[in-house]
Amino acid sequence: MIGSLARFASSFAAILSESNESDVNGRTEDIRDAMQEAMSPFIVNKAAMPLIWRSIAMAPDIDSLWYLRSNLFAALAEHCGERSAQKTLATITELFRGAIPDKQFPKQTRFSLR
Repeated sequence: MIGSLARFASSFAAILSESNESDVNGRTEDIRDAMQEAMSPFIVNKAAMPLIWRSIAMAPDIDSLWYLRSNLFAALAEHCGERSAQKTLATITELFRGAIPDKQFPKQTRFSLR
């Protein structure tokens, strides 16, 4: 009886772990797509993709994408201005909610975008 209960608990934990992993993987790809989509209007020549594009494409996990946001902001600000880049980045940052600890998110200030 105890052995079967332990096997059930182990199997249940494995199922939860697999579904959580596939959710994170799907979310990572959604975020990667959003980041690249934000840059796509500014890419004229597909043969000369900017370094940030390749960095985003090669990022192994959601944490790596999180830390590439500042590079994305710099690239966007260069092409469309800081205000537009801030708005785009705020939208992308929200995609990370639930996958990145809340303490890593920027604090809301009176200067935050509305």
